[in-house]
Amino acid sequence: MNRMAFESLKLTNPQGKMWHIGLDENDIGKGVILPGDPARCEMVAKLFDTAELKAVSRGNPTYTGTYNGASVSVMATGMGGTAVAICVEELKHIGAKNLIRMGTCGSLQRDIPEGSIVICTGAVRGDGTTPEYIPLEYPAIADIDVVNALRDSARELGVEPILGLVRSHDAFYIESPGAHKGWDEKIKVWTDAGVKVVENESSTLFVVSSLLGGLRAGTILLAGNNLYDGYGRMSTSNKVDYPAKVELMTKITLRALEKLDKLD
Repeated sequence: MNRMAFESLKLTNPQGKMWHIGLDENDIGKGVILPGDPARCEMVAKLFDTAELKAVSRGNPTYTGTYNGASVSVMATGMGGTAVAICVEELKHIGAKNLIRMGTCGSLQRDIPEGSIVICTGAVRGDGTTPEYIPLEYPAIADIDVVNALRDSARELGVEPILGLVRSHDAFYIESPGAHKGWDEKIKVWTDAGVKVVENESSTLFVVSSLLGGLRAGTILLAGNNLYDGYGRMSTSNKVDYPAKVELMTKITLRALEKLDKLD
């Protein structure tokens, strides 16, 4: 199967901007931070050397500016693989090169301390989006340059990150401590297999970026409590130190984008 099979049509609105994200080549940095939560974008942009709000499309803001000479952006994707796939496709069309998801996750392992920084090396494909692109035998692997840049940047900032696999899936409440019974039985297979954490977007980011080509993609996550001991509660964004944790994660990610920019 050749690369052209995964080259989408460039869909633009009457203003010449990409149809869904509302941006063009002049609006985006080469390195893009992709949180799911729109509220996290302003927190990230405050750490740029320069930052300008370029668009708010479908409720998702994009800020673009510079960091230590590197051209960077932060753009919310919203939740889930379908939204991420659209963002990756359209960012590819307007010149983005390095994509780093920066989000939160639940731990599948009891020995991962709450508040840990997790760098994902690959993902279990539990999403419904990527099978529309290619069969499940195709792996969801983070770009090695992004993994190394994130790991090295974390260590420079005094953090020893946890590296490993993430489980990505679409049904938040089915595999998270929430409304449905039997969630612990569903996730035990992934705990036993050594998968570190669970979230909803990384498998799509890795697969679509790989298939499109010309993109580096990776994920850095802030771990909440482990799901087994934290039934019925969320712990990441509710903690008083959440803003400081996001700031630290942002500094790691920006330093990584600076390193990746020099590779190009």
